[in-house]
Amino acid sequence: MKTIDKAKIAISRIAAGEQVSNVRQEIPTDEDDWFRVSAKAYSIHLQAARKQRKEDAKKRNVATTSNEEIGEILELNDKLAAYAVCLPTLATKSDIKAALSLLARMPQAESQLLLLIEDMTLEPRVRALQNVGRIRHFAAFKEFASFVEAATLCYYRGNFASAYLTLVPVIEGIILRWSGYQGIGEKPEFEEIRKFFGIPHVRQPCPGNPLFHDVFCRACDKIVNDHLYQPSQRGTAYAEFNRHQASHLLRDTTFATRENCIRLFLLLDTMAEICSGQVFSDTKIGCLSAIFCS
Repeated sequence: MKTIDKAKIAISRIAAGEQVSNVRQEIPTDEDDWFRVSAKAYSIHLQAARKQRKEDAKKRNVATTSNEEIGEILELNDKLAAYAVCLPTLATKSDIKAALSLLARMPQAESQLLLLIEDMTLEPRVRALQNVGRIRHFAAFKEFASFVEAATLCYYRGNFASAYLTLVPVIEGIILRWSGYQGIGEKPEFEEIRKFFGIPHVRQPCPGNPLFHDVFCRACDKIVNDHLYQPSQRGTAYAEFNRHQASHLLRDTTFATRENCIRLFLLLDTMAEICSGQVFSDTKIGCLSAIFCS
């Protein structure tokens, strides 16, 4: 059977409510085959979403972000990734315009950009919604809820070193739990962790809100690969936003800053949004985003 035929069967079965784990066991012949099948199913799912969004944009009674606007968001995130940030999941169209304006004046406007991100990420009501609606709920996250809350309190008290050093291992712990590792057996290699967000299709070929799910995955992949998990031999991450620097204190430099704490909370929330799309593949339950849900 051809890959595309297997992919269509996988999409049909997942749409009917079948668990991805069951589909993964029965359709492909091995892991390499599942990689190809899930990648094709993910591509088909995205194409269908673009077609539906194009049709929705023509309806007078439907408010939606157009495919062109999503393309602009992807382009903006690619540029923001150079500074180890992305658009928060709660960003509105006015926030996007503000980010575009600030981006044109980077790096001089970095403090203003991070203040914009902080307002959407670390406002107490937002943190409460994230913790109660996401962090304490999703299987890969809830084990670390108390650490996230501790880091949040440290941030509010201005203890940025404690907040940063608490959240750095939490990010890795979440990725490990998400990948299925529970502390028993062989731990995934560093490269597997680093590339985790670059292959979302192997975990869920048909995520909910697929076009923005793809936006978030690409953003996390860039931030993790180019900064937080960048191998030390490849150079220095922007603003020393790097897990190796935090873990091994490779250089005498400042890294546990307020700005890098904002980056970690932003990454955490973006990861939670991705998880929401994978857990609730056919619904918008648990969705906290603003423009990204439309």
